Amino acid sequence: MAKPVSITISHDLGRQGATDRLRGGLDRVRDRLGMVKMQLVEERWEGDSLHFGVAALGQTVRGRLDIADDLVRIEVMLPWLLAAFAEKIKVGVQKQGQILLDKPKA
Repeated sequence: MAKPVSITISHDLGRQGATDRLRGGLDRVRDRLGMVKMQLVEERWEGDSLHFGVAALGQTVRGRLDIADDLVRIEVMLPWLLAAFAEKIKVGVQKQGQILLDKPKA
């Protein structure tokens, strides 16, 4: 049975700043996915929303990332095979998302 996962990451960059940061960080995400045998198979921006697909373990996870003024919301539906890893996936996505959205230290 598929399992829905919602992740919310707060930020103080404003909508445009967060969009720019996330668009610019997708290359790093692709590199990290490749290191763990995962692949970004879909990437389609519609305004401040990213529709994406990630392939892993013979499964494709599709989701959507929506950027607001003060938060980013990520929604994915995990296939039953990956649902057992939902919490680990959620923690990993939150951590990487926060890294991309954090302001660089001066």
